[in-house]
Amino acid sequence: MKHGLVAHNLTFDAPFLHAEYQRAGIHAPLDQAGGLCTMRLASHFLPSAGRSLHDCCRAAGLPPYQAHSALHDARAAAQLLSYYLTAAGSPPPWAAAVTAAAGLSWPPIARHPVVAVQRRAAGQRAQHFLARLVDRLPRLHEPQGDAYMDLLDQALLDRHISATEADALVATAETFGLARVDVERLHRTYLASLAGITLEDGVLTPAERHDLDQVAGLLGLQHSDVDQALAAAATDIPRQRRPDAWRLQPGDNVVFTGAMEPPRWEWEEEAEAVGLQVGNTVTKKTRLLVAADPDTMSGKAKKAHHYGIPVVHPTAYKKLLAGLTVADF
Repeated sequence: MKHGLVAHNLTFDAPFLHAEYQRAGIHAPLDQAGGLCTMRLASHFLPSAGRSLHDCCRAAGLPPYQAHSALHDARAAAQLLSYYLTAAGSPPPWAAAVTAAAGLSWPPIARHPVVAVQRRAAGQRAQHFLARLVDRLPRLHEPQGDAYMDLLDQALLDRHISATEADALVATAETFGLARVDVERLHRTYLASLAGITLEDGVLTPAERHDLDQVAGLLGLQHSDVDQALAAAATDIPRQRRPDAWRLQPGDNVVFTGAMEPPRWEWEEEAEAVGLQVGNTVTKKTRLLVAADPDTMSGKAKKAHHYGIPVVHPTAYKKLLAGLTVADF
């Protein structure tokens, strides 16, 4: 058998798989230097994507999949590599690695009947606020730091770091040569990224603040660190991501959905009065969807997410509306 290794976060996966093969008494030619990392390649092919496999696949226009399931993650990584191959043309930049992999000799592995162990049934746990945020966190463009942060993403999904996860994080930091000061810097960077994304819509809800405080505690940080991260995010978010940098312009098409107070027709009349166009359905020309419940899974919201159209709460919309002045007309 002659194969090479492709993984999303190869820096972690290669030594992990090597250790598992060793436990089974099998010497496998696993070498992270000779494999392909779809997370690292994303910096070239998907520069706007975050570090997670989910966000890279989304940025590549690949179909959604059941994230954090080993088989589905593996298939998604394969689809992402296929996307890279198409974008790179022939020969790809990693042709030398492919040639080297062809020369690797893998030992035969005896087959034994086993029963697959499911982590959990599909759809058993709803995706919560923190899970939505970590999928969008930006890459650090530091291979070792990104690899550690990717593990942190997964450990924090359930808002709890178990003893096993803590051990894995410590062992991973040591493997990557990260000192305590490096890890503390990464933790503060992680919290700062979450704070920045939380403030993108200009609204900090009590639930969002609670989650940020909870994450800070898990990272060994204090409530005061959350205050500092939020204060910095309010002024340091890049212009293209700051709430006040995204503006409504006269003529923009806005759609409203959900039960609102005051009634929706009043919101629509106000929008038209300041020069906005009000639509009944979401199309590619829609600029903004204002939803009474931004987390709604209504048909309009699904279309908006599909087209990459912002979905905001009426409170955030009011702030955007304030940016429209007489001078805009």
